Amino acid sequence: MAVTKDGHPTQELHTLIASALGKEPIDWHRPHTGLSAASFVVGFADGSSAFVKAAVDDLGAKGLRTEHEIVSSIDSDLVARELAWLEDGDRPVLVMEDLRAAHWPADHDPVTWKPGQFDLLFAALRRVGELPPPASLPSARDGFRPQWPLIEREADDFLALGLCSEAWFSAALDGLVEAEGNVPVGGDALVHNDVRSDNLCFVGRRVVLVDWAQAIRGNPQQDLASALATLPLEGGPDPFDVLPDGGPWAAHIAGQYARRAAHETQAPQWLRMVFQRIAVICLSWASRSLDLPPWTGARWHEIR
Repeated sequence: MAVTKDGHPTQELHTLIASALGKEPIDWHRPHTGLSAASFVVGFADGSSAFVKAAVDDLGAKGLRTEHEIVSSIDSDLVARELAWLEDGDRPVLVMEDLRAAHWPADHDPVTWKPGQFDLLFAALRRVGELPPPASLPSARDGFRPQWPLIEREADDFLALGLCSEAWFSAALDGLVEAEGNVPVGGDALVHNDVRSDNLCFVGRRVVLVDWAQAIRGNPQQDLASALATLPLEGGPDPFDVLPDGGPWAAHIAGQYARRAAHETQAPQWLRMVFQRIAVICLSWASRSLDLPPWTGARWHEIR
């Protein structure tokens, strides 16, 4: 067990890190960003520090092994430097460089990007697509699930969100189904598959992507499309201006977030609002990129 019931590192984890790195941890604290239940920034007696991420269940262990495979096999400044990999039974531990001094857009309220950082991210994502992926990564094709045929069968649930009129939905539905069916998910490029502001930071002009647990092999355009879907919420560009031919991606991502907004009823209201906002961003993008009726529904900032 890596953490106690109140979220502190266990003595077992403390001893494991001290033994592996040959120095005594004197300070543990949780980072501001990140969703892992067992992530800590650790300070040592010699003045150095490190980032420690430990698995707490089987799913976390699987994701952590994927992340280890990425950061240990890829020679690139796009990934954090690995300091140690510790296999302790069923619950591995990954130790990486401490990036606290970097600029984390999500480590601010509101999320704050500095001038030029969106372009740096886009350039970094192009570089990610040029990196050789481990052969063990699953294919994006295997995990692809079309959303709009499901929404067609659940039309009342979708319309209850109030994102658009029934007339627009009826007129656009066939085009959304067709476009999503043509999403070019296939490929053998490395895809991070979870690009968002709390999974990246900037060290000067260096972009570092973290949390590679969901990495796959596929089309590198997927990372760009996924990032573009969320960036308007954080002062970023309109997705159409960056990827005007991204209509199929926009349709698919819109469907994913609309269904999450409709069905994840136990999620906090603020999170369901974010799902709806992203769906609207992508529906507007799809309407401009595809042969669909002009978007006449809500604007993302109108959803509260």
